[in-house]
Amino acid sequence: MDTLPAASAERPRTAASLGALYRLLLRTQVTVPRLLGIVALGALSVLLGVFARWDDDPVQAAAEAVTSYGLGFVVPLAALWLGTAAIGDLVEDRLLVYLWLKPVPRWQLPAAAVLATITVVAPLTALPLAASALAAGAGELAVAVLLAASLAVCAYAGLFVAAGLWLRRAAWWGLAFVLLWENAAAYASEGTARFTLTSWARSIVATAPWVDVPLGGRSVVAALFVLPAVAVAGGLAATVRYRRADVD
Repeated sequence: MDTLPAASAERPRTAASLGALYRLLLRTQVTVPRLLGIVALGALSVLLGVFARWDDDPVQAAAEAVTSYGLGFVVPLAALWLGTAAIGDLVEDRLLVYLWLKPVPRWQLPAAAVLATITVVAPLTALPLAASALAAGAGELAVAVLLAASLAVCAYAGLFVAAGLWLRRAAWWGLAFVLLWENAAAYASEGTARFTLTSWARSIVATAPWVDVPLGGRSVVAALFVLPAVAVAGGLAATVRYRRADVD
């Protein structure tokens, strides 16, 4: 007889604790230097869109700028900057032990870290990239770019939050991953491109008419599944590590 009332009471407590962790991580993540750095990256993408407007084929030029610079660098670097620091800042400030001792499910802190990273990075990167397409006069690109960037942020957020828990100097390892794998190895062969997040995101942009997107040969239906799946897998990997961590 008491099962249903107990279960209904548990849900508000779970939501409240998750919300509290989410707000805490937002406060630790959102600093002026980080915001200015991400805004600067986004502003440069809009400027590239303005320059693309004077190209002989502004739509193609905008697509190349958005995918090569925006999806290749802006989105992963912004997610790297905040994702690896989401829980890493708590470790450096020796605050993680206080969260560890709280009687909340272990999955909530990694989940809150992924959500907080997405909340900050998605609007600060996806919107400028869509604005870049509009600035180039390529309005037909804007929706595809907005969707691709948003899903890419989710995937990178899950990946880099997990990296922040599993790896020492995760930011440096993440930077090497972005530069060497996502932007160098991706062009080496079709096989390596298939295992890069940027190629799946670019495949969504490739659905726009009259554009040829480098590395955009994946199935768009699969891309809509793969990118969220990576975000979930990253959150699960972070949870596994957090449950096994020795916190002092």
